[in-house]
Amino acid sequence: MLAAFAVAIGVSAAIPPTGSVQAVPRTAIARTELAKPVAEPFSGVRKLSSPMRAGSAPVDFTVKGHDAPTAAWSENFDGGAIPAGWEISPTENVTWTVKRIAAEGDKSFSTIDPDDVASLYVDGPYQIFKREISSATSPEINIGANATLNCYVGFSRNFDDECRLKIEISGDNFATDPVLLWNSGDDTGERPWSWHRLALDLGDWAGKTVRIRFTYGPGGKDMFNTGGYMGDFAIDGISLTSAASVGHVDVATGEKIQLIPLLGCEAEVYSWNMPGAVPCESSEESPEIYYTEDGDYDVSLTVTDHDGNTFEITKPAFASVTGTAPKARIGLPATFRLSTTRKPLIAPMLPVTFTDLSDGFPTQSSWVFTGVNPEGGKTFTAEGQSVDVGYSFLHEQTVGLTAGNRHGQSSALEEVSVEYSGVVTNFRPTDQATVFDLEGRGEFPGTNTLGITAYAEKFSRPSRPAIVQGAYVYFTKAQAEELTDQIADIGVHLYTSENGLPGRRIDSMWWRVFELDLPTSTSLVGTAFQFTDNPVVDDEFFIVVDGIPEKNETCSVAFAMADFRPEGNTSYMLKDGVWTDVSTYFPAGRNHTSFLIQPSILHSVMSCLPVGEKADVRFGRDGGIQEQEIFSYLGYKLPAEGGDGWARIISEPNGMTVDTLKIQADPLPAALSERQTTLTLTDGVTTLEIPVSQSNVVGIGQIAVDEAAQAPEYYNLQGIRVARPSSGIYIRRQGNTAAKINL
Repeated sequence: MLAAFAVAIGVSAAIPPTGSVQAVPRTAIARTELAKPVAEPFSGVRKLSSPMRAGSAPVDFTVKGHDAPTAAWSENFDGGAIPAGWEISPTENVTWTVKRIAAEGDKSFSTIDPDDVASLYVDGPYQIFKREISSATSPEINIGANATLNCYVGFSRNFDDECRLKIEISGDNFATDPVLLWNSGDDTGERPWSWHRLALDLGDWAGKTVRIRFTYGPGGKDMFNTGGYMGDFAIDGISLTSAASVGHVDVATGEKIQLIPLLGCEAEVYSWNMPGAVPCESSEESPEIYYTEDGDYDVSLTVTDHDGNTFEITKPAFASVTGTAPKARIGLPATFRLSTTRKPLIAPMLPVTFTDLSDGFPTQSSWVFTGVNPEGGKTFTAEGQSVDVGYSFLHEQTVGLTAGNRHGQSSALEEVSVEYSGVVTNFRPTDQATVFDLEGRGEFPGTNTLGITAYAEKFSRPSRPAIVQGAYVYFTKAQAEELTDQIADIGVHLYTSENGLPGRRIDSMWWRVFELDLPTSTSLVGTAFQFTDNPVVDDEFFIVVDGIPEKNETCSVAFAMADFRPEGNTSYMLKDGVWTDVSTYFPAGRNHTSFLIQPSILHSVMSCLPVGEKADVRFGRDGGIQEQEIFSYLGYKLPAEGGDGWARIISEPNGMTVDTLKIQADPLPAALSERQTTLTLTDGVTTLEIPVSQSNVVGIGQIAVDEAAQAPEYYNLQGIRVARPSSGIYIRRQGNTAAKINL
């Protein structure tokens, strides 16, 4: 087995002292084992293209949630009994009652309506063999234009497998199939019992008489639609409202509002004009918009009906927008962290991008960086919403951002670790390793009886394209008595990210349960899963763990995660064949976590030297040999591509991160006055292009070597300590001349 790596829980290893980049022997980079981890009145209707005919309706609009709705019907069940006109299906084990449930703590509707007397309450049996389907159906209701059914439903998502509540609507007293309006199984809110506010659009039912039905029925694991049991639901605060016109709204910058048309005709084409908004135009029926700057903004709606008649309404200064001072937030080139420092890991030398992600829409962004300026000890400053910088120095560096607008400013600091490679983690500095007890159903993450078969940890795009050598997984337990469990293959896989979930598998490695490394008395030990194909990532990716046996009396396997925290979830699980965000499954509040899975990555860093200068290799008519220094952390492969048959690299790799290429060019044919080509090197991840040109000039391209020159072994290039070239004295072009440089 690969060498295991031990980390004391909650303890970070010391950082090596800050220093400059050195050329190192290529053999120092492990090739056969993982790198060690150590958000006024309107103007009226104006006809545009045709006269408004008698009986045609005006065009208007409102804002969802900002309007003054007209209540057409309501029911709060405060009469103490099932209201007149309601029908309850007769069932033996599922019961419907109207009662006050204040004594049951957070189930009391008085937390929402202080004058509450009672709620409609449905309770299922506790035995699975008594499960049933039962409904409560409203009296007939007339639906107006742009109507919304509002209500509150109280329930616990912890019983979703056992029971669900659905709300349906019918215009023929349920003689034919009803239309589903809502299902508790689709809810993604809090898991403990709580009240959920619903606002269900009934726009398609305008002008019709309908009935609403609430049905207590089978949960998510009932494949035969037998019925529900165990859980309970409460219903209260029902109202049917129709949207009313709004002439003006006050909103904050960034606050999203949804525009709702109010029409008396069937529109075929919608055209919204909203200067200053995002978006500023839309052909959607009900666009959602927001504003980024203070001011008063007009909104116009133009509609075309099926006969080609076009009508418009404009509301001047409809939206009054007020901003706030920004809250500075730094967008990093990569968000995963070096395991030894738990600070974001950023690649050195080549440009990486920092972005102002501040809330509050700043208009000025000022940056300050350490470790970027080639002159050690001096900071680098920049302005702009995003900034590209290349680090000249390794190890811990600081980034500062001040974001401001007319309302004020704020600042943020972020410490980063600048390294070519490392073992990375999503654990934050305050996270502690732990496991979660599933109360007899197993441990999380690990063996269980809940249908969870795989676990995935999401990692951000790296700051530079990178090789993922493999990953360490920190197992806390691997107990198995049965042979089939002992030899179960635990797999660790590299996956792409597709729509924020694991997508395509790229590479894999397996260990059997009995081969997993387990904790010592003081530390967790990482089991190394090494990939074999040097897989490359340049986008968000996942590390997936699967193959853990199902929980039984003699088998228990688990690995570590971070304590639950209020935000920042990076962990996913494959439950019943569906990838699920962990934070949507566990009780709300502190329900975000990260798995203790640590990939080992090598950044691809290739550059001509000096850093920041473009390569420009020129030859005279006679050709010859030129030298070009390069840096490549992962080495490079020969032969180089390109050259068009007349230019080539004739030197061999020296096995160091810094190398001097000898580039040879043939004599220029007499029929040509000049020519250009490009030599392209690759490290297997990215490429480095070296432009080469040749012209009818004498004296360019000859190397003069002074064998007696005593050059230092290393010299400084823009703050980076690199190996000297092979020659003590050589010719290098500077500007439009050739210069003799003595190292």
